[in-house]
Amino acid sequence: MLEFLRPIVIFDTWLYIILGFIALFFLRIMWLARRDRVRSIFSLERESASVRMTRAFAGFAIVLVMMLGVYYLSLITPTIVPPPPDTPTPTPIIALPPTPTPPPLLPTPTPTSTPAPVVAPTPAFVDLPTPTAPPPTPDFSQGAAPNCPNPLARITQPGDGAMVAGLVQIDGAAATDNFDYYKFEFQDPGTGEWVFVSRFDNPVQNGVLGGWNSDTVPPGEYGFRLVVVDKIGNYPEPCAIRLKVQ
Repeated sequence: MLEFLRPIVIFDTWLYIILGFIALFFLRIMWLARRDRVRSIFSLERESASVRMTRAFAGFAIVLVMMLGVYYLSLITPTIVPPPPDTPTPTPIIALPPTPTPPPLLPTPTPTSTPAPVVAPTPAFVDLPTPTAPPPTPDFSQGAAPNCPNPLARITQPGDGAMVAGLVQIDGAAATDNFDYYKFEFQDPGTGEWVFVSRFDNPVQNGVLGGWNSDTVPPGEYGFRLVVVDKIGNYPEPCAIRLKVQ
C-alpha cells in the first residue's frame, strides 16, 4: 500500500530542483511587492502590495514545508517500504555424459631394410678447353708526333691521327711571354668551325695540360688544337692535330 512513496525516494533530487525554482519565484514576488509598498504614495496601493507580499510569503512557506516533507519521506521510505527482492534466474545445469576414451593404438612395426652397398662412381676424364688469351686492347695513343712550330704551345700526347675514346688526356706545354690563359678547341667536321672545349689560367711548361671527353661528339675524325693567349689577346700559331673518335 505504501509503494507510492518509492518514487519520492527515486526522484527526490528532481523534486528539490522544482521546489527550489518555485521558492525563488515566491521570493521575487515578495521582493517586488515590498518595493512597490515602499514607493507607493496612496494607502490603497500600499495595502495591495502588502497583500501580495503576504501571499508570496505564504507560498514560500508552503514550498519550504514540501521540501522538508520530501526530505523526511526520503529518509523513512527505505525503512517502511523495503525494496523488492531480486529473484535469481535459475541456470539449468546440463550434465553431459562422459566421452569414452578410445583405447591406445599399438604402434605399427616398421620393417628394417638392409642398406644396399654404395658403389663409388668411376671418375670420367673430361677434356677441358684450352684457355685462350684475351684479345689485345687496341692502342688508342698511336699516331704521329704532332708538328707544332712553337715549343711553348705544343701537344706531345696523343699523336696526330691517334684513335681515342672516352676521356682523352692531353700532354704538352702551354706558356708564353705575358701569359694569360690557354684553351682547347675541336673542329666541327660539318661546318669547319672551331668549337670551344675548356680554358686553363695557369701555364704548363711540360706536363698534363688537361682532358677532352670525346663521348660528347659522335664517332668520326676531328681536328683538335691548343691555343695559348697572352694578356694583350695575341696568340702564336696554335698546335693542331687530327683525332679519330671511336
